Amino acid sequence: MNKLYFDYCASAPLHPQVIHKLIDSSVNLYANASSTHEMGFEVNRIIEASRERIANVLHVKPSEVIFTSGATESNNMAILGVVRAYMKRTSQIPHLILSEIEHSSVYNCCKQLRDEGVEVTFLGVDRSGVVDPSALEKAIQDNTVLVSIMHVNNETGTIQPVQEIGKLLKTKPAIQFHVDGVQGFGKANLDLEDIDLYTLSGHKMGGPKGIGILMAKEGVELMPLMYGGNNEFGHRPGTTNVPGVVCLTEAVELSIAEQVEKTAYLTSLHHFIYSKLQSIPELIINTPEPPLSAPHIINFSYQNKGITSAIMISILAKKNIVVSSQSACSSKAKESRVLMAMTHNEEIASSSIRLSLHESVSFEDAKYLVNSITEMIDQIKSTSKFQLLLHQK
Repeated sequence: MNKLYFDYCASAPLHPQVIHKLIDSSVNLYANASSTHEMGFEVNRIIEASRERIANVLHVKPSEVIFTSGATESNNMAILGVVRAYMKRTSQIPHLILSEIEHSSVYNCCKQLRDEGVEVTFLGVDRSGVVDPSALEKAIQDNTVLVSIMHVNNETGTIQPVQEIGKLLKTKPAIQFHVDGVQGFGKANLDLEDIDLYTLSGHKMGGPKGIGILMAKEGVELMPLMYGGNNEFGHRPGTTNVPGVVCLTEAVELSIAEQVEKTAYLTSLHHFIYSKLQSIPELIINTPEPPLSAPHIINFSYQNKGITSAIMISILAKKNIVVSSQSACSSKAKESRVLMAMTHNEEIASSSIRLSLHESVSFEDAKYLVNSITEMIDQIKSTSKFQLLLHQK
């Protein structure tokens, strides 16, 4: 049988309507958008029209849409850009606030800044993985310049109260609010009115890899990560990825146009799998129930010391099921930093499996998945740990 893929949070396939755009733009739009000839002008017009279309979807200004190579660059640009601009303007040490469960591109960026002398507060979360806005408010200092809280957690699907946090921070104009929107876009509604910086990734929404967005509101001071030409309003030098921009624009519009229908289906699929896994006594479900979670992610752990994520991934792989344990960017870690923050339990954090869903997953696929997980539990219970370790290899 074909492999059943349940790792759509790591990367999703191109939307069928995007494939045609990718081929057409790759073949025909090869001129450099910065060139001062008619072919360059035409490509530039297409890029600016794409920027305007995305701005219309996000309800922001076209000048606030910056094209990047992906969400990792966008997250780094938001954090480092704000910090460096503040330090250049004031020559003072800034303070940052983020949660302990942010994506590694946010978390490790802030850890590096802390090592360089920047003050950083890592907020804890509750058992559902939710940040407490009142705890965030108490953490604010006179030199706080940036708060970064993701919309939807990439491992557990937990939805953060970013709307509430945005309203809180709007009363503190010296603080910029950054939201990593990668896993929430097209899955959970979000109004960007009170958000200053917002990150999106092409390949998580049916677009190609190597393209992303940083939305930066007017008035947000950003220092660039790199230096060169004056592309992207001076924020990002380098030749524009024209096919990426064209395809990302299509993916952004399709994600919102199809959101109601797709999320209704995903919610039903999520409920089916979630309820079946809840009935397996050996499993701990780490994803909170809706409305605290998005409809495309379910995370669970196995309650038995010594049974790791790697063992379960290996067993399921032999049943042609593809799953992960964490974000792809953190997959080499032995235990999940996110689940350690949520549970403070090494066994739970080292035995987690993330199922991430897509509208192409059928209920028959879901039934096979649940049956395979049940068989896996039976296999684990009847096999010695030594044999399981050999099985993993």
